[in-house]
Amino acid sequence: MKLIARRTLLAAGLAIVATPVPTRVRAAPAQPWIAYERRLRGLLGDPPDGDFDPDFEETLLDLNNIFRRREGPSPLAWDRGLSLAARAHAADMAVTGVFDHVTREGYSAASRVGLLARDLVGAPGENIAMRLNASGAVRPDQIMGQWRDSPGHRANLLQPGFTHVGYGVLRQGPRVIAVGAYAEVAARLAGPAPLRVGSSDEIARALSNAAPAIRQFSVSEPGGEVLTTTYVEGRPPSVLAPGAWQLRPHLSSGEHRYQVAWGPVFVLG
Repeated sequence: MKLIARRTLLAAGLAIVATPVPTRVRAAPAQPWIAYERRLRGLLGDPPDGDFDPDFEETLLDLNNIFRRREGPSPLAWDRGLSLAARAHAADMAVTGVFDHVTREGYSAASRVGLLARDLVGAPGENIAMRLNASGAVRPDQIMGQWRDSPGHRANLLQPGFTHVGYGVLRQGPRVIAVGAYAEVAARLAGPAPLRVGSSDEIARALSNAAPAIRQFSVSEPGGEVLTTTYVEGRPPSVLAPGAWQLRPHLSSGEHRYQVAWGPVFVLG
C-alpha cells in the first residue's frame, strides 16, 4: 500500500495565483525512462510464467465498489490506463522479485501511471498484494480482505477523492500477484499524449482539447515538486532542455487561480 500523498492535487488555499515565476529545473536522463516504459510494455504483452486474469480484476472492482457504497464514498470507474499500470507492475514484481511500490531504480506508482495512462491528469495511489494459498486457488475476496484489514490499503479503497481504478492480476499457477492503481482524475486529454516530443509546442498540442480545458502548464523532473513554467496559451513557449519531464497542468479554480495536477511523463529530444 502507498497513497502517493505528494501527488495529490494542491488544495485551493495552495493554488497558484496567476503565472508562477520560472524556476531552473533539470530534466531527468531520458534513456532510463524510455527503457522502463519499454520494459513495462513488453511485460504487458508477455507476462512472466502466467497470465493476467480479467475476471479476477473485474471482481476486485465489484468488491471495492460494494465496500465503498457501504462506507459512503462514490463508486470507482474502471480506467484502462490505470489497468495497464497495475498489470505492468504486477508482472514486473514477478520478474524482479521486488515486492514493493518502488522499483530498485526508484520508479513509483506515479511513474507507471505517468508512462502508461497517457490521457490522464490527476493524483495516483496504489495497493499491492501477493498470495499463495495452502490449498485451493486464490480468490478475489481473499485479496480484497487483505486490503480491507490493512489500514493503509483500506484508506486507498475508501479514499473519497479517488474517482477511477484499474486492477492488474497476474496468476502464476497457485500464486496471485494483484495491484490496484487508483487515481483522482481531474482532467482528460482528447487522446494519448506522445511519449517522445520534439518541443514544448507538441506538449501544448496534446493538451489543446483536454476536458476541462488546460490553457497553462508547467513541467517538473518526473516525481519532482519544483516547477518551471513552459507554456501559457497565447505566449511563446519556454525552451526546455532535452530529457525526461513530467507534465504539470494548471487547472482553473477561479479567476487567475489554478490547481497544479500531475500528468503524463514525456521525453524531449
